[in-house]
Amino acid sequence: MGPVNTMPAMDAARVEEHAALFSIDGTIIRILHSRGYDTPELIEPFLNPRLGDLHSPFLIDGMSEAVVRMRRAIEDRERIGIFADSDLDGITSLAVMHTLLARFKINPFIRYLKDDENYGITRDIIDEFHHNAVKLLVTVDSGIRDVSEIAYARSLGMDVIITDHHEQDVSLPDAVILNPKVIACSYPFKHLAGVGIAFKFCHALLLSYLPSYGRRFVIIGPVDSGGYVVSCIRNCIAESQVTVSGDDGLLGAVEPIIPEDIILYHVESLPESFIEACGSAVLRPFLDFLLQIFNTPATDLGAICDRLTINRRAYNAEMVILNKLFMEAQLAGSEKVSGFIDSILGLVSIGSIADVIPLVGENRILVKTGIDRLNRIKHPALSKLINGDAINARVIGWGIGPLLNTPGRIGKTELTVSFFIENEPGVLDAVISEIKSLNENRKIFINQFCSKILKDIEAGTIPSFGSLIYIKTGDIPDGYAGLVANRISDATGNPVIVAVLPGKNGFIKGSGRSRGGMEFFSRVEKLRDRFERIGGHENAFGFTARDTDVDGIIRDIGNFLDQRPSAPAMNDICWELDPASITTGFINDIARMEPFGNGNAEPVFISRGIRVESFVQFGNGHGKYIIFEGNPLTAIGWGMGHLMKDYFERGDKLDIIYRLENNIFNGTVSPRMIILEFPACGN
Repeated sequence: MGPVNTMPAMDAARVEEHAALFSIDGTIIRILHSRGYDTPELIEPFLNPRLGDLHSPFLIDGMSEAVVRMRRAIEDRERIGIFADSDLDGITSLAVMHTLLARFKINPFIRYLKDDENYGITRDIIDEFHHNAVKLLVTVDSGIRDVSEIAYARSLGMDVIITDHHEQDVSLPDAVILNPKVIACSYPFKHLAGVGIAFKFCHALLLSYLPSYGRRFVIIGPVDSGGYVVSCIRNCIAESQVTVSGDDGLLGAVEPIIPEDIILYHVESLPESFIEACGSAVLRPFLDFLLQIFNTPATDLGAICDRLTINRRAYNAEMVILNKLFMEAQLAGSEKVSGFIDSILGLVSIGSIADVIPLVGENRILVKTGIDRLNRIKHPALSKLINGDAINARVIGWGIGPLLNTPGRIGKTELTVSFFIENEPGVLDAVISEIKSLNENRKIFINQFCSKILKDIEAGTIPSFGSLIYIKTGDIPDGYAGLVANRISDATGNPVIVAVLPGKNGFIKGSGRSRGGMEFFSRVEKLRDRFERIGGHENAFGFTARDTDVDGIIRDIGNFLDQRPSAPAMNDICWELDPASITTGFINDIARMEPFGNGNAEPVFISRGIRVESFVQFGNGHGKYIIFEGNPLTAIGWGMGHLMKDYFERGDKLDIIYRLENNIFNGTVSPRMIILEFPACGN
């Protein structure tokens, strides 16, 4: 476990001020400050992420062109094809696109990787699209490195739209490309999952059908010192914002004015000359505009902010509030758009968490709002799977995600596809039953296999090159390579590459994984010319290489990796806590930081010198400590029963590292520690 943060160095007055402003425990504010959320303007959107804070999808290079081409395909009833990767990010992306096209009464030809097919689209798959008369091919969570294959599709008369989030190669395919990671793309957030890109494409397409599409909205607000601030927004993009000191400059800030413009003003009065020049047809009070869209009895801006849980006191400038409210109104202004978003946000959250993308920025917004939708709007298959249980990021990351990823790992991707797009209850029951059976077999196999590998590593029979562990095996399906690499990397802290024998047609597939702090993929990618295919993210990638080359490639990677130790991950940092301060309310405040995951680790705490009052062993080797008699606080150690019993019988005072959760039993809510580690024990 990493270093302990005792928190005294922070500005106590600022912590207290922010804790009061957001009605949250000061310890949570200290944690947020340590993670860079140290001003009200940063804390507010973190605690209250909203869809209105998403960047406009039209900021992604190629989006307008992609929308035009898709609209033509829809209007001309062209055959549309969708190609997806076989992992959960790819299949949820496929489901999002399929859901959108169903609204246009279009049944696309869909294709995904299955059986033992290599990563990425192939000429044989493109031939399938061609034989099914596909005129527009859309790739999801794939395509950015398939240069020759896309060229082949183009030679057959297909147009191609690529939606992907993997790193680009030296050259780009001949297609309309939607990928923020393309070097030339100026989109401000680079870390969307593949399903996040698919969502952006669908959102942009739907926005293009609204009367507001292409229109300029001008928002005029007040300046405390006198004058006006003018914000111009088109297609959810803030094109400009200027401050003018007096009446004379106002008209110049909005010219040229055309009849399609809409000018929304939130000032006590406008100059008569400005009204006359603009014409009353384009002028509307900002508040009237909001009230019409939100259909609320609220009569002022403050009441609308309260309804939308926007903390006005967190922002110094009134125009920031006006812009936020306008963006929220753009989302809420069409029931068709908002209804579609509600229907697919849950899929976006599942695919994003499963792909272990950083849960910051737009990803945090999409995942948190998506989890909210999953708990409110019933998905036919998920409802059967979870039986009414509440869903959070932990449930998706540790339960739903691995379960639904299992079929694709062994070439049975059709089961996961059916899970997301099938509606017939009997079919879903059979699909869920088969997926559960495959998943149980997977867990047993991976546990046994990784235990053997760890023993082999300890015995020195697994090769390593510097810090890199290289596992070459013929005992697993190639779809399990990433799981094994991830498990071994977590257990050892080392970067791991797994290659799976015997391969096919002279090629071997494999995966690499590393823990946070190492730019693994970007370093491996420097040898990309020696791979047949390679793609992925910083800490996770897949590859195909010639069986005669793979050993040499891995050896060179190991020689080339930086040997410096990586910085400790955020979830390795403990915050020291007095157990007496642990209440259900404090744990509820921690929950406001959810969803937890990559880039937003769940807080880990340490308490020292604890004298345990009593101990109970239960279940299959689990243990429970009562910390204080008469106090509901308990400490649970999953699989730690024997160790906990030994410490209790010795009467030691304990140092405990733990996370916190509220436990509900027979309608009673009580706080409890989930023990992660006993770092030291005194007397």
